Amino acid sequence: MNPLELLQNSLPNLTKSEQVIAKYMIENPVEVIRRNLTKLAKQVNSSNTAIIRLCQKLGYKGFAEFKFALSNYAVSAVKESGSNETSLKYITDLYAGFIQRMAIDIDIRDIQEIAVKIINARRVTVMGFNRTGFPASQFAYKMTKLGIVSHLITDTVLMDDYTEILRDGDVCIIFSVTTDLYGNIAKQLNANGCRVILFTMNPNTPIKSCCKNMILLPRITFYKGLSFFDDHALFYVFIEVLLSEISALLENDNKEVKR
Repeated sequence: MNPLELLQNSLPNLTKSEQVIAKYMIENPVEVIRRNLTKLAKQVNSSNTAIIRLCQKLGYKGFAEFKFALSNYAVSAVKESGSNETSLKYITDLYAGFIQRMAIDIDIRDIQEIAVKIINARRVTVMGFNRTGFPASQFAYKMTKLGIVSHLITDTVLMDDYTEILRDGDVCIIFSVTTDLYGNIAKQLNANGCRVILFTMNPNTPIKSCCKNMILLPRITFYKGLSFFDDHALFYVFIEVLLSEISALLENDNKEVKR
């Protein structure tokens, strides 16, 4: 039985605190592989000892052995393509398939509405934390090249500070795979009248009601349970689509001015 199945099957027999750790591992296996024990404990608001104890309940000697088993399973999951395809064709086809899902699942009118709100905003703030900070940074940088100045925030302390600054007429764009971090932030921003726009991969996000606009992107790491593929690559593709719509609107505005 693979490590993820062990975690899933063990959930009913775990304590509440262990269930929190286990659910995070199930939902974010790639992050578990990439983090060391201390960073993982901090991420799930637990302790090194609690994580080690959970791994031992699953039959492993400790976190290191569990992480090794999870890594091995990740490699085998990638290889189980069910054909004699080369890795080049298999991986490029997989990404192409998820990009096509974006084209099918997302309504271009929703993207166009977001583009209008960004252009007409008094102030634009872009938030991303940890690895979602990279696509957030890319988006903020490319908007600057279009002439739209935005505030990029990748620090959680500053995010809290900005809940006291942003008001009606402002737009706050949040990049997040799971949105776990942004519950109080989104709630306060919405209460202030700031338009919260969310780009996420979590269809059941609890902050949905606080967001005026939300784009749901497919999550590639859910494919076959686990892989080393990067969810954030899809953020970058989506960014280019949104920037294209923003650019088109700006060009139309310039033409109207010249007339």
